[in-house]
Amino acid sequence: MRVPELRPTVRGIVGLVTLTTVVVAALVTGTPELTPLAVVIGAPLAVSPWLAHRRARAAIGSLEFHAHVEPAAVEAGQPARVMLSVTNRARADAAGPPLGLADTDGGWRADGTDPGPVPRGRWRAPSVSSLWTAPSPAPGRTASGHLPVPTARRGVYTLPPQRCWAHDPFGLVGAPGPATPTVVAVVHPVPLDPGHLPVAAASRVGWAATPDPGSGRGLGDLEGLRPYVAGDRLTLLHWPAKIRYGEWFVRQFDGEGAATVSIVLDDRAGVHRRRDFERLVSATLWSVLETTRSPRAVQLTTLAGRAYSFPPGEQGRADARLVLARLQPLALRAPVRPAALTADAVVLTTRTGAERLVGHPPGPGSPAGAGGPRTPVGGTARIVVV
Repeated sequence: MRVPELRPTVRGIVGLVTLTTVVVAALVTGTPELTPLAVVIGAPLAVSPWLAHRRARAAIGSLEFHAHVEPAAVEAGQPARVMLSVTNRARADAAGPPLGLADTDGGWRADGTDPGPVPRGRWRAPSVSSLWTAPSPAPGRTASGHLPVPTARRGVYTLPPQRCWAHDPFGLVGAPGPATPTVVAVVHPVPLDPGHLPVAAASRVGWAATPDPGSGRGLGDLEGLRPYVAGDRLTLLHWPAKIRYGEWFVRQFDGEGAATVSIVLDDRAGVHRRRDFERLVSATLWSVLETTRSPRAVQLTTLAGRAYSFPPGEQGRADARLVLARLQPLALRAPVRPAALTADAVVLTTRTGAERLVGHPPGPGSPAGAGGPRTPVGGTARIVVV
């Protein structure tokens, strides 16, 4: 560690100013009685840089930090925390040096945002009382603590490495110690059932129009057996497999699993109100989660030209949470071409977004011609206003 990295705290600055005042007063007034006071004040100021430097070096050499977010993905508004573990690799009997960590609330950065301005006060160290006390385990032991995660709004948030601080016993000088690892928190929208909103009957995404892969009719020859998935028809249960293996299996046909539900999300910038767009993203996530719980994949496209594919199963649902956690409206520099939609595709949009779609009349209470330029979506798509 370099000496310039040592920084005084507010207490250290006050102590230095006090020492200077006492020395000047003693010289000007010719009062030698002030010399003991100057020594009492100056002695801690003289040794504090060395003590802080020594503690910081000991921490860097012996302490190892690990961090992860629990849970890794959480709904907006639900609590989450960073579990910070500290392992002491030292062989001595003494515990690790005390360390402090500055408030991390302002350190989180959402994907796609610019880094914040460099905070002022870089020339001084934070005071001990303003820091969160990091765990200080004994040699060969690990101790843990937790830090809060901002979950008020959805997004993918990153907390870059945060430098810990080591101070001298007097709290006059601070030295930067080891840094915490980078952690990422996924705050996804709360799934919202479109059926709870005043939408058309097609709000259930019209899945009945897609051939049911679990019906066993018109799907070709029998290929074999596969584990039972919630939503499979009970007529496909294979009882001999249950008797033999103790688990439920269903008959699988050569056409099963080929069906894909097509969902289109209206993500055009400048079209939706913020609250309506957040509700639209929540309804989209609910639609994807419900679909991937059956043996069907989801092809999610957006009117801004983005496309995603989510296979059935837990992996597809995890991918959907991540995609919709970071998805934001996208500004278009060129007119949108008509989207290539299948006959059973469903376009999820808001009321203001529906006013700008070609072939879809304005909703009740909307003035004729409102909404500005419209975006063509194709004549076969069903539009659901969320």
